[in-house]
Amino acid sequence: MYIRDNRDDDLIFLPGREITIAEVLQSAGYQTAIFGKWHLNGANWEDPKSWNGWTGSFPKQQGFEAGMVSKENPHFTRLLRTNTQKHPGDFFGVDGEPLRSIKGYTSDIITEAATNWLEEQRDASRPFFLYLPYDAVHIRVAAADEYVSRYNTGDARKDAYYANITHMDAAIGNLLNHLDSLRLADNTLLFFSSDNGPDVLKKWEATYYCYGTSYPLAGQKYQLYEGGIRVPGLVRWPEMITPGISDVPKSTLDILPTLCELVGQSLPTDRVLDGVSILSHLTDGKPIKRERPLYWQFEDPREFVTIGEGYNRRLDGSQKVDKPSPAVAIREGNYVLKGLQTEVFKLPTNFTLFDIVNDPKELQELSEVESDVFASMKQKLLEMYQEVNTERKKTATEVKQKISQIER
Repeated sequence: MYIRDNRDDDLIFLPGREITIAEVLQSAGYQTAIFGKWHLNGANWEDPKSWNGWTGSFPKQQGFEAGMVSKENPHFTRLLRTNTQKHPGDFFGVDGEPLRSIKGYTSDIITEAATNWLEEQRDASRPFFLYLPYDAVHIRVAAADEYVSRYNTGDARKDAYYANITHMDAAIGNLLNHLDSLRLADNTLLFFSSDNGPDVLKKWEATYYCYGTSYPLAGQKYQLYEGGIRVPGLVRWPEMITPGISDVPKSTLDILPTLCELVGQSLPTDRVLDGVSILSHLTDGKPIKRERPLYWQFEDPREFVTIGEGYNRRLDGSQKVDKPSPAVAIREGNYVLKGLQTEVFKLPTNFTLFDIVNDPKELQELSEVESDVFASMKQKLLEMYQEVNTERKKTATEVKQKISQIER
């Protein structure tokens, strides 16, 4: 489901009954702050009552004590009708107070606000949780000349995209330097990850700048192939984690259980959690034990023509392909199982199985060769799909009932 940028009435949001990392750590005595993109609320940002209202989807309602957030992507607001990372539109405090429009680039704006909080507003006697959802390299990209000038590919749009990544990288480096200067770096656990694979080139005007590549993996954003769901992840904790590389699959859903174990908080028992703690894997290299497969679902998958080769290979968004694309996927061990879906809430069909470790390009379908694995994973996928979508239907019904009560 997608929360639209340029309207506030689609009423798709993070329900207040969900338990966030910020809420868990806040209950453990941590200070909590957010600076950046809050793409979790489809209620009315301009109505002060919404910030304490029934959706429960605003940052302060989800456990954040301090911070500064933009609505969705940078930034469709009452000030701007075109999103941009340069001189963005409105920001809001976590309590809903509209803040002034801030000049500059969003990577710098987010980092400078965060470092100011660390240095001047944070209570040094308490531990902290700081969440920085950067909007780079989301469209529309923009970067300072000092970063653009580093690239000369012959394509100004490609230079701008590369510069946008470099600009964000420099901003994060600035954050790490501040942690060093405050003598916090060694005992601060840092997670960094993307949300999905690279966007599709030329899908619409702003995406003519999208020169990311998932090569040699298959697929990109909008797809449940490996290149659409597998992204780089970094974890840094100098006092406890020895530098190295792990190719064991992990998920951002693992962060909540990991931090619960770290701070001694019990996991919620009134809901199903798909993630597991990876703390001992990070600190001691122990195997990650999962009782449930990793699960993905995207109900608007799309297929496009592939252009280029090697690291110049990309999907061409101006050339759609009329064929079904997987809408549900699970991973268990070396295997990935994907299913097609014909309509929302209808059980997936037409399953395909791949050994993603030995066949990362997903070329050899194995449902007949590995029939036992296929049957077992198919059953698990269908069970998880029903579990996830029963909850979704419950939430949708509750929202409709609430809106009906308000309109009476």
